[in-house]
Amino acid sequence: MNRRSFLQVSLKAGGVLVLDFRIQADHPNPTKNEAIELHGFIKISPDNQVTIMATRPEIGQGIKTSLPMLMAEELNIEWDRVRIQQSPVARQYGDQFTGGSDAIRSCYLEFRLVGATVRDMLVIAAAGQWHVDKKDCFADRGKVHHRPSGRQISYGQLAAAAAQLPIPQNPVLKPSEEFTLIGTSVRETDTTSIVRGKPLFGLDVRIPGMLFACLLKPPHWGAQLLSVDDRRAKAISGVKHVVQLPSQADSGMGVGGVAVVANSTWAAMKGCKALEVIWKEGDNKLISTVNLRQQFQTLLDRSDLPVIRQDGDAEAAFQAATYQVEADYELPLLAHVTMEPQNYTAHVQPDRCDLWGSTQVPTDAQNLAARLTGLPMSAINVHLSRSGGGFGRRLNADYVVDAVLLSKQVGAPVQVVWTREDDLRYDFYRPAGMFRVKAGLDAGGNLTAWHMKASTTSRYAFRKSTRPSHITEVFADELPAGFTPHFRLEYQNPVSPIPVGAWRAPGHNATAFVIESMLDELAFTAGKDPLRFRLDLIGQHAIMKYRDHGGDYDAQQLKAVLQLATEKANWGKSLAGGHFQGLAAHVTFGVPVAEVAEVSVNASGQVVVHKITAAVDCGQLINLNGANQQVTGAILDGLSTALFGQITLTNGVVDQTNFHQYRLLRINEAPLVEVHFIESHRAPKGLGEMGLPPVAAAVCNALFAATGKRIRRLPIHLASPFN
Repeated sequence: MNRRSFLQVSLKAGGVLVLDFRIQADHPNPTKNEAIELHGFIKISPDNQVTIMATRPEIGQGIKTSLPMLMAEELNIEWDRVRIQQSPVARQYGDQFTGGSDAIRSCYLEFRLVGATVRDMLVIAAAGQWHVDKKDCFADRGKVHHRPSGRQISYGQLAAAAAQLPIPQNPVLKPSEEFTLIGTSVRETDTTSIVRGKPLFGLDVRIPGMLFACLLKPPHWGAQLLSVDDRRAKAISGVKHVVQLPSQADSGMGVGGVAVVANSTWAAMKGCKALEVIWKEGDNKLISTVNLRQQFQTLLDRSDLPVIRQDGDAEAAFQAATYQVEADYELPLLAHVTMEPQNYTAHVQPDRCDLWGSTQVPTDAQNLAARLTGLPMSAINVHLSRSGGGFGRRLNADYVVDAVLLSKQVGAPVQVVWTREDDLRYDFYRPAGMFRVKAGLDAGGNLTAWHMKASTTSRYAFRKSTRPSHITEVFADELPAGFTPHFRLEYQNPVSPIPVGAWRAPGHNATAFVIESMLDELAFTAGKDPLRFRLDLIGQHAIMKYRDHGGDYDAQQLKAVLQLATEKANWGKSLAGGHFQGLAAHVTFGVPVAEVAEVSVNASGQVVVHKITAAVDCGQLINLNGANQQVTGAILDGLSTALFGQITLTNGVVDQTNFHQYRLLRINEAPLVEVHFIESHRAPKGLGEMGLPPVAAAVCNALFAATGKRIRRLPIHLASPFN
């Protein structure tokens, strides 16, 4: 709210009212008193059609629908009169980043204020035409009404008059009890287009004269190109160019390689296979999953790891503890495997550059293009496409660099398309890691001490950041920190060239498994029900200090979701023969989620997950339909990786090349998922990632109940068959 300087209204050709949204400059290096215009958030045409701009990339999280809902709610317009238009990328639209489940959280008040401002202007315009007091007028369902006389007039009829008015000061937002759109179920904006196969995604982009490119990449990170024989590739029909691209791996912008540019993707792929290339092997050929695990083990065995947080004296508390439990947990590298492989289209011309494609960071793409072409930012035009999944992979713009460089060199628009093999072998993976946890209990089975040592392939260390390497790998304020008087957390990353990055719920996707698995082990040792153990641990704690993304959280909300999930799952009651339950809960980005998994083991010793019951407290729901989809999707994504997901390396090369080796959950294996939301009118928080972290622990805890076997290393299938 404090960023906003003023709003501007204009009347476009045809009598369309356009609300231009200006905010105080808060981007790097603004000039003094500079105002950044955010053009055309809302347009109202004479036929009462309202167009609302979607300004952030849609990657499947539903914000192309939910963010416009915020404006439509305050505007008091029927949803079926709203058209949603994807905005281009421009400074005028402010932050157009998508990540961290942050769009709703950061835009909730600002976007509602835009709608409320337009509503007030329309009411003032109507009062002026009728020569009545505006206090006797109100807006509803696309019309302004006059209470005493019953007169009414549509927004479209008022557009021209409203455009001439000064901006009203401090428009009043609707109280939550008056919401008619927010909190309801609305179908996602692009659903019909997706079902009908209309072009929406980066791969759908087609431009006159466009060429297609595929890259033959180095066999492992750090390998250098010595020579290339492209004669056979150039002989393939449709191949136009063979271009060598330098590695920019040091800056995280791709490993380079040899690109084949052709008049079709198929010709480019065939051309890549026909290349004869000799590479110089580098030191990275020595990297393997085996030696990476050895590095983790060596680090955890050390007694001098950097301390991230220390409360009390954990070692002294262990000496006084009645029970001690110690265990090592391990998680593998994971690939993002977005449904739409990486792709991008660039058209570099002498005086401009146009970009199209799937990305979570369109302004990064714009900055990179300006740097690579030498053109000013004003000449770089980014056209947003819908992404077929993001999950953090498209926070990296390495594939954008390839497209810009190739278009610049061949003098034509070029679409770079990655194969699934490229996508798996040249990802920025979820960090692998090993965690050692030691915990103490008193005679009453209460947690008295906790000591965790962790080592992961840090993404901040990989990018050579000045920030501490433990950021987003472990969290100093994560439960049970603050819930036990003696707590110690240590962390050290190994030296590793493996590209790692953000992966859905960064850090939490690992620590939730570790912490919730250990809590289950402690409950068993204490002879307590796992739910009772967690509720006792939370006790009367309320607001808990949390210095990472999401901020402070209320422990009583965590308690509430635990109680709701177990109630809905019939926790502790008799189940079908051979079925067992496991429980886990976690706070991700300030949102508490609890999940109960119901599993069995089939005749061949394989785990079958029958049902996941989840409870979530994310504050005010915006689109109930979208919220259900986000939590359900996150749970299934987390279950898939918990059961099967792992990236392994041998001699510096990723072993997995496609889905026959990187196994995903199949539709016949997907459990029933029930999601329950705690009703709340508190300011909303995100949902795109929060359902994932508890899944692995919930399933593993259920497996322990079923088999008596603890799963401390993921994926689960490594431990099968089960008895």
